[in-house]
Amino acid sequence: MAQRVIAILALCLLAGCGASREAHISLDAGRRAMSAKSFNEALNHFRVAIAHAPADAAAHAARGDAAEALGEFDEALEAYRTATRLKPSATNRMRLGTIAARSGHLDVAAQALEGADGPWRQHALVGVAVGAATLAVCAPQHWPQVVQLWKVCLPGALNAGTSAQASSRERVANYRFEILVEAGQRDAALALARSRGWIRDDVNYCEPHDLPLSNETAALLAMLLQPQQADCLLSVGARAGDDGLVRLGRLMLQDRVERSASPEVREQAAWYLRYRLPATDPVKTAESLNVTGWRLQYRFRRPQEALNAFNRAIAADPAFSWPYHNIGRLYLDQGNLEQALPWLARAVEVNPNHWRAQFSLGIAAHKAKRYDDALAAYARAVAMSPDDADTHANIGWILVRTGRDAEGVRELQTAVRLDPSLDRERQYLDGRFGRDARQGPTPFSVRGDAR
Repeated sequence: MAQRVIAILALCLLAGCGASREAHISLDAGRRAMSAKSFNEALNHFRVAIAHAPADAAAHAARGDAAEALGEFDEALEAYRTATRLKPSATNRMRLGTIAARSGHLDVAAQALEGADGPWRQHALVGVAVGAATLAVCAPQHWPQVVQLWKVCLPGALNAGTSAQASSRERVANYRFEILVEAGQRDAALALARSRGWIRDDVNYCEPHDLPLSNETAALLAMLLQPQQADCLLSVGARAGDDGLVRLGRLMLQDRVERSASPEVREQAAWYLRYRLPATDPVKTAESLNVTGWRLQYRFRRPQEALNAFNRAIAADPAFSWPYHNIGRLYLDQGNLEQALPWLARAVEVNPNHWRAQFSLGIAAHKAKRYDDALAAYARAVAMSPDDADTHANIGWILVRTGRDAEGVRELQTAVRLDPSLDRERQYLDGRFGRDARQGPTPFSVRGDAR
């Protein structure tokens, strides 16, 4: 019996049982670190796990997740490639396709995403979950009226579940379509849309419809197929830009500048392009690293990792002003004005039309009590965006505090007229001039203390 146990242990060691145990321990430690948003620690654990179990697809995928979270795109790409080779599941293909697209490897992204739709059961489960949730919300509102349950809740749940299942099924295809359009491969994008049944003569893509399309895909289809009815590109493109998808936002807004039939839409799109987005498309990797840095800073509260990502974005594209601005904001949030001011100044040097950077530079100078510099930056910002209440407010506070009372009050009045919810400024003006006869807010106010 003892000889048999010894033989089994020997075979286990030869088969790598010890290594597998070490890999399992490191993998679990990495996952705990990921849950705690300690991405560097997690990445190190996953590297150890792979060293002990190089054929473990889960360890490679986990390493890719940690590397991607930190903006280490080359390592993430390598890890996802290996995970997909070892286990070519839809999830791993989606991981690979996403990181390849974010780092500008569009050929790799297209190939990986072709197999990332997932099995029908996955989408059916999504539909069942949404349908059940809809029924759970509706039923208590109509209970015990059984007729209403049958007439209202059950059809509503079925419709919601069916729609959710279709959206889940088409999610990857939507992403592929957007990648192709952004890359300039419009014929390939339309071929994909045609193969998915998205192209129909009875659909206005800027209006409500029953197709399982994202807002971005619908707007891009309008751009390609119905350019005279595609003004939803204005709002969708502006939102994409606000989310950090600069290249996609610029593409949409530039189309409206060139092809919208509405002078107002053309003017709004041109303003957004000039003052809210870079003058040219940034390098794709720089765009993605900037988004990563923003997430690390504001979503995960990891300022040092965010700083690293922003610096890599600058290295990838020194002409992209957004990472400079975001580093300045990072230091501004920490109260480190000595570091914030030069980074914000660099942002406006790289792009003088960067409205947010001009405003942030004004805030930093304001907080540092460099009032002349702050007023100069705010003046440039308000020239770009005359209807921004916060800028008028901050100008007003500086003028009041530096003895230019009449001018300051006018700025505060302008700010409150633009945004009546500015309580501190309204209270200041109410205290000086009294509330009006209607007992409503006076037409005054602004955001104090230079946000």
